[in-house]
Amino acid sequence: MTTPSRLHFSMVDLRGDLGRIFGSVGVAIDRPKIVLKARQADGLNVSGSRADRVRSYAEAILQSTGLEGGADIEVSCDIPEHAGFGSGTQLALAVGAAFSELYDLGLSTEEVALRLNRSRRSGVGTYAFDQGGFIVDGGHRVDSREGIPPLVFRADVPEGWRFVAGVPDIPNYHHGRVEEEAFKRLGPPPAALIGEISRIVLLKMIPAVLEADIEAFGEAMTGVDYKFGSFWKEVQGGVFSHPTIEAGIEFLMKEGALGVGQSSWGPAFYGLTDSAGGSRLSSSLEAFLNEGGRRGTSFVARPDNDGALIKVE
Repeated sequence: MTTPSRLHFSMVDLRGDLGRIFGSVGVAIDRPKIVLKARQADGLNVSGSRADRVRSYAEAILQSTGLEGGADIEVSCDIPEHAGFGSGTQLALAVGAAFSELYDLGLSTEEVALRLNRSRRSGVGTYAFDQGGFIVDGGHRVDSREGIPPLVFRADVPEGWRFVAGVPDIPNYHHGRVEEEAFKRLGPPPAALIGEISRIVLLKMIPAVLEADIEAFGEAMTGVDYKFGSFWKEVQGGVFSHPTIEAGIEFLMKEGALGVGQSSWGPAFYGLTDSAGGSRLSSSLEAFLNEGGRRGTSFVARPDNDGALIKVE
């Protein structure tokens, strides 16, 4: 099995005064990725990357389904953890989907996500695994945050578009309990800001992907990222979560990226370009990320319009 990863562009609404909260926008990309192999076994044997996490997800599936079988599971390729690519959701869904295939459980991606406590805020990772593409979800009901956010819009991303990712070697503390506390600290954003974000998504970003207008899509990406980044200043320390990310994003814009942003809390950030400009932009960015005592990597990702590839041998 091979999974995509995802770039998380923005939340939509943290107010909740219309009866729903969060909502999110993002895209599935073809790298980094998880490659997981599994076969039936009497017990549970796990090897490769993040073995403890894999085991915990496997045990949760076994317990929730009452399944008495086991599996040999190996993760030979992984997505960096807490880097902004949605690694936890992709790993959980891969493990759950593997058991469903091995034992013909008939679990949908949404059912696996619920059993493994994923998509508590954003549904982008779940739908990226299931379908790939550009995704907008409708958030959770304020009075009941159970379930998966409904899929409001999904479209293929033009094959010629490229996302140049930068991953500086810096710490990311915004996950788990720290992330929970960050949401608690912030009051509701102004209604005007939510209106601006919603308008950009509905009337610029969605039409741009449907019409393959890469310049308009890039402008929309940049717009939503900077607008919500300004709201997150109190907990991030700036529009972006680290000065190196801010410097990298400014570098991408100077070098001609058509759109930029920070994925989730980072440290991953990205720039949008076409297929002709991806390699040059990535090489320049990697050189920049390794200047002046900095360390980091860059790579070019294609849009993933298929979602996870599950192959039964």
